[in-house]
Amino acid sequence: MTGFDLAIIGTFFLATILVGLSDVKNVTLDVYWVNGRSTRRFALLASTLSTFIGAGSIFGLAGTTFSGAGLLAFAIPVSFLLYFLVFGALFAPKIKAYGDTHQAFTLPDFLESTYSRRVRIAGATVNLVSVALSLALQFLSFGVIVSALIGFDPVLTTIGGGLLMITYATVGGMRADIRTDVFQFCVMLILLSVCLPLVAWKSGGLAAIEALPADFLRGEHFAPPYVMAAALVFLGASVLSSPDFWQRAYAAESKESLRFAMFCGGVLAFLFLSMGVCFGLFARSVMPGAEANEIVPALFSSMLPSGLYGLSIAGLFAALLSTGDTLLLVMSMTLVHDFYRKGMGRELTPERTLRLSRLLVVGVGIAALTIAVVIFSVVHLAIQAVSFGVVLVPSIVFGFYSARPDERAAFWSIVCGAATILVVQTFRPVEAFVPGMVIAFLVYAVIARGGARDVDVIAVE
Repeated sequence: MTGFDLAIIGTFFLATILVGLSDVKNVTLDVYWVNGRSTRRFALLASTLSTFIGAGSIFGLAGTTFSGAGLLAFAIPVSFLLYFLVFGALFAPKIKAYGDTHQAFTLPDFLESTYSRRVRIAGATVNLVSVALSLALQFLSFGVIVSALIGFDPVLTTIGGGLLMITYATVGGMRADIRTDVFQFCVMLILLSVCLPLVAWKSGGLAAIEALPADFLRGEHFAPPYVMAAALVFLGASVLSSPDFWQRAYAAESKESLRFAMFCGGVLAFLFLSMGVCFGLFARSVMPGAEANEIVPALFSSMLPSGLYGLSIAGLFAALLSTGDTLLLVMSMTLVHDFYRKGMGRELTPERTLRLSRLLVVGVGIAALTIAVVIFSVVHLAIQAVSFGVVLVPSIVFGFYSARPDERAAFWSIVCGAATILVVQTFRPVEAFVPGMVIAFLVYAVIARGGARDVDVIAVE
């Protein structure tokens, strides 16, 4: 790390702060949570993608690939591409219309209006767990990067980076988030367009990947083949229940802008996630004894020249900040809006709600920071964060597309799916999402069918 690299990284942080916090005096609750529902097409694309592709996603996927998934890890980018397109075509317009009609802020708003208050609480709880794990992943990734740069203890740098992101999100809210997302999206493109080709070239390209052991490339020692097949079919479905995707849908200026962001974002998400897989493959080739947490900054430090190294690290920081601040806002909004205001029926003025939201950003941030320090594995955090989100998918799908959404089916689908993941993760963490998703769908289908039969019997009588 040269002085030139440090100057580039310092300039990036200064620009981010100036862009994001330039208008904090005019922030209202609607602006703080959903940017006034007026986000334009390019800003929506940049914000959606830069939030989705956090450095935690890149680190987590690179670490998963490096740890044994091999080429099978490409199932994950393909799955997310598929579900970005599904979300854009079938769900995003409905979510936007619902949000505008009901002045909704969160996914649990939809769950309550479609089912009941207890379904809202169940869905909000699952959202909170999933987002907390994702946020912990961003904090840990930040700590790993800074530790690689300056040689400090990664636990201390994780704590320091987490506190920095918490402070930033507390002040600016959604408007600052989207403004900086556009800037950070442009910085992130450097990773894809310049850094990946250079790392590939210096690592030996396709020849280096072909030389890796066949059992590693097939992922034989990471998980059974059915797990990666299930990842292809189910894992990307977490997009449908992702609270930050719903937040972006509510914040869009129109359905057309939202579709554009989802379709274009899906292609770019596939490319960025595939980049993470490639980093894992190249690291396995040139540094097989490295720690899974640290392979991405290790690749950059050993293969990128001065200047470009600084830009690449700035790109990782951009991915981290754009995801971290959104997740902090989502967690705060879930607690204030879904649990306190709606779940407990407490009335607050917009001004008091805004103050409470900012206070809770600090509280939930510290909780996620604690999770990051305790688990301290990018691979485990990445897998667990996605796993919990999938259990909400049946309630969302049937809520929009069933003629008679069933309240009992939705509640027990969420509860049983989440309980299944909690139990299975204790002994099979990699594939816990598979039985969780299957149980969630089966419970909904069985209970809804029984309820429909009861209704038909009553109608006949």
